[in-house]
Amino acid sequence: MKVILYTKDFNEKINEPVDIILSPQFYWIKKIDIPIKSLKDAKKLSKTLFKLDDTYLYDAFEINGKYYAYAIKKNININIDKKFINSIRLAQTELYDFNIINVSKNYSIQKIDDLLFCFPNIKNAPYIKDILPSLKLSKNKINIFNRIKLKKSVVISLLLLFLFINISFLLNIIKNKQTVKNLELKKAKIIHKYHLPKTTYQIKAILNELKEKDFNQNKIKKDLEFITKTPLKNDETFISLSYDKNRFDIEINSKRNFDNYFKKKFIKVNSNINNIYKASLYE
Repeated sequence: MKVILYTKDFNEKINEPVDIILSPQFYWIKKIDIPIKSLKDAKKLSKTLFKLDDTYLYDAFEINGKYYAYAIKKNININIDKKFINSIRLAQTELYDFNIINVSKNYSIQKIDDLLFCFPNIKNAPYIKDILPSLKLSKNKINIFNRIKLKKSVVISLLLLFLFINISFLLNIIKNKQTVKNLELKKAKIIHKYHLPKTTYQIKAILNELKEKDFNQNKIKKDLEFITKTPLKNDETFISLSYDKNRFDIEINSKRNFDNYFKKKFIKVNSNINNIYKASLYE
């Protein structure tokens, strides 16, 4: 079965079953750095890692012993007839083994800190069309279109069961004076089972660490979007682009000076031009 990489500028006509790999342009991704014991725990945690609403689908997956959470729009618009869509997947799971891949003449996908982002096209990198025919797909699919349709009778039964459980719970709260103690006991068991921190101070420390990582990841993404829009002429291309410790190093096949453009976004720009524009951009 044919495998395609779907990007925001995809315009190929599809009239046969395909497996779709979504570009990083279509989803949010985060690496879970706090200690968890299983993929099940990662899935439960995934929604809390994003400051998004209920229009998104949240889930998690595992790669090489590391857990990742993602968020993707439930009503994502894919311009391919649903009858030809065999599966939908993320670039993060299917292209993880590649550090850099050219997607088109304008864009590439690169790995930074185990996460895949969209970059400007890089010279001499492998091209996606040469990779897809022999690519071995993972078991990680996302289920957006093929949702389970329950019969009306089943839905009613589930609602009645849910109502009965809630009424019973409320009655127990009213009648049972030990409810508070039971909840505290359950809380202690959950903390022990999942090795969660016992104090508010520890929880706040983990929360602050996650907020910092979230801020840094969003900042990198915005910086990459800015670099992608560098005003290049038709005969000018990116030769290389890398990121390390709050610094981007770039090389552009051009004799022009781009300092004024990059200073709109970056605190410090160190550059030199000798037939090739080279610069270090500091955040």
